[in-house]
Parts: sequence; C-alpha cells; structure tokens
Amino acid sequence: MTQAIALITGAAKRVGRVIAERFAQADYAVVVHYGSSEQEAFDTVAALKAGGRDAMAYRADLAAPAELAAMVEAVYARFGRLDVLVNCAAIFFPDTLADFTLEDLERSWQVNCRAPLLLTQAFYQQAKQRAQTGVVVNVVDQKVRANFHSEDFSYTVAKAALGNLTAMLAMSGGAVLRVNALYPGLMTPSGDQTQADFEYSSARSTPLGYIAPLAEIADAILLLTRPSFNGAEFVVDAGQNLIRVDRDVINLYRAPGASGAPESTN
Repeated sequence: MTQAIALITGAAKRVGRVIAERFAQADYAVVVHYGSSEQEAFDTVAALKAGGRDAMAYRADLAAPAELAAMVEAVYARFGRLDVLVNCAAIFFPDTLADFTLEDLERSWQVNCRAPLLLTQAFYQQAKQRAQTGVVVNVVDQKVRANFHSEDFSYTVAKAALGNLTAMLAMSGGAVLRVNALYPGLMTPSGDQTQADFEYSSARSTPLGYIAPLAEIADAILLLTRPSFNGAEFVVDAGQNLIRVDRDVINLYRAPGASGAPESTN
C-alpha cells in the first residue's frame, strides 16, 4: 500500500510539531510547513526521519497565495499524492473593536482564514485531477463556538469565519475532499504569558482543572481523518468553553506575584 501523506501547516514547533509526530507514528509521511522557523522545521524533519518516517520541510508565507499553491504542487511532485491537510498555523495578537487596524485585520484574515481556504482549494484541484481523495482538518478555537469575548478581535473574526466554513467546504468537496474542524482550548503559553502564568491559567480555565493535553489534540485530529467523518466538529478543550469569560484567559489569570501583572480575583 502506498504510504499516506500529511501536510501540516506550522509543524516546525509547539502544537504543530506534536501533530506531525502523531501522524508519523500513524505511518504517514509528513510535510512540515514553516514560515520563519527554519531550524526548528529541519530539526522536526530530522527527528521524524530518525524515527523511520519520510518527511520534508517546506517554507511558505501563508499570506502569499502563490506560495500556497506552489507548496501543494511541491507535495504532489515529491509524493504523487496528498491524503491529509491539517491547517494548524495561526497568528495571534491582542486588539479590540476600538483599536484594531485594517493592516492587522487583513493579516489575520490572510493567515488564519484565507490560507486554509486557498490550501483546501489547491488540494481539491490536485486531487480531483488525479481522481484521488483526501481530508482537511481545520484547527479553529473553542472561543468561536460559544465563548466570545471582546479581546483578540482580528484573530477571532478570522477564526469565526474559518469555523463557519466547515459545513460549506464539506458540501463543496463532494466525493473528493472531506472537511472537518477541531476546536481546541488553551494549549501552550501565548503572548507575554510566563510558564507560571500558563500553569496558573491552566488550573483555572476549565471545569476539570487542567487543559487538554497536546497529545489528545493530535489524537482527535487523526480521528477526524477517518472515512466516516465529514463536516464534523470536535471541541477538545477539557470543558473550557463551558466557563464564560469576558477576557482572554491569558489576561484573566496571572500567577500571584507575577511582575507587571495583578493577581486574578477570579
């Protein structure tokens, strides 16, 4: 049987690397997309190859449409197929309705929504031309399911759009592509969070008192590639979406005594 191929955006480090490692464990050859993290991407590829799996690194600017199409073409040129596209990469920065800029809104839209959409289109075109099939899993965010707040405005606008594309893309993909979405909660330190802040937040942001492990996020994505899932949406957040907040948890919960950050009163 021909080895299955997975293209994972933002796979050089953090969450993306864990996902790449999980797919390698499941006998996929992995394409490690990266933007600026070249050394981390090469290190990830080396680790996957050391584990006996084929892998390649590919740099593409997610805000550049031509580079996205070229990346998908390069995958087909190397492997002759693509089975799974995981749109994991994202950019995140603080802003609000009162102060967001057009530049920030455009950048967030380009990376967090338009890039996954264009990669899905390129995947669809290549697979259909070859009479092949595949699956796309978009990594969204639990907050755009039922837990909106006013911070991270540009990011949230783009992620909300991405999440709402799931059903339409699943229908549009027909017999060529299946499209599913994963909605994770807090995963790794973000912004100016210290490790202490992250651990403090992790213990308070879910009803279970802990966040979903990255390994379970990766397992859920792998599960969403199974043949019967299409238009499916999984929330894997240890129940974070059940706790209503009016601020991002990275700002809501700060470790007591953290420099420059007041102790949370929640």
